[in-house]
Amino acid sequence: MFSRGLSFLTRAVFPQRCLQCNVVLSVLEQSLCQFCLCSAPQIDSIAAQRTNVLSSTLPTAKPTSFRSALYFTGPVEIYCYSLKYGGNYTLGVVLGKYFLSPLILKTLEGQRRPVVVTAMPVHLWRRFKRGYNQSEALARGALQGVREAGIDVHYRTLLKKTAHRKSQIHFDPFHRWSNTKGALQATKKRVPKDALIFIIDDTVTTGSSLMRAAEVVLQAHPKAEVHLLALAQEL
Repeated sequence: MFSRGLSFLTRAVFPQRCLQCNVVLSVLEQSLCQFCLCSAPQIDSIAAQRTNVLSSTLPTAKPTSFRSALYFTGPVEIYCYSLKYGGNYTLGVVLGKYFLSPLILKTLEGQRRPVVVTAMPVHLWRRFKRGYNQSEALARGALQGVREAGIDVHYRTLLKKTAHRKSQIHFDPFHRWSNTKGALQATKKRVPKDALIFIIDDTVTTGSSLMRAAEVVLQAHPKAEVHLLALAQEL
């Protein structure tokens, strides 16, 4: 309550502006105005089907589903860069709530299983440098959106980074998969045996890191059903 009141007072002197169009934001808006959120290039169902075909070519312990919300182009590149390198944690929460929670809600239609949300981890030194894990910011926002829809959902840290590897941009698809081997490990967090687990990442190209994460989570929770979500994907 106090922090919200303080934010209202500071906005009167230092109004916040939209990251994309620079318009002054209303008190109810954070990081992006409603117009820019609505105009973001969202991936349609046809592109989503193509995404699933691409991701299914990678080996996993069990079939998984993969969906991404936005095309990694134009303004979305600005969002992702600001989220990853601009210290903009709030932006991640906004994007997760607005774009990722609807994907989770769509998957949950007709389901009555326990729901768990987790995030792709980052190495400790990267987290220290950035101040947070950008994928966790997205996951927290998605969690908020799903809860506001009246669904009981929990956040669990199910993965940890055990090795620091070179950025995936340096490798082709085959070597991206090899580069992720041994870099992730499951934590000892408990989840219901038959849970629906959503692993959230910020951006993907081939999906190698997310698919490796699915493999690790399914080894620790073999009766769970894993769904992979990314904010943006390069197509």
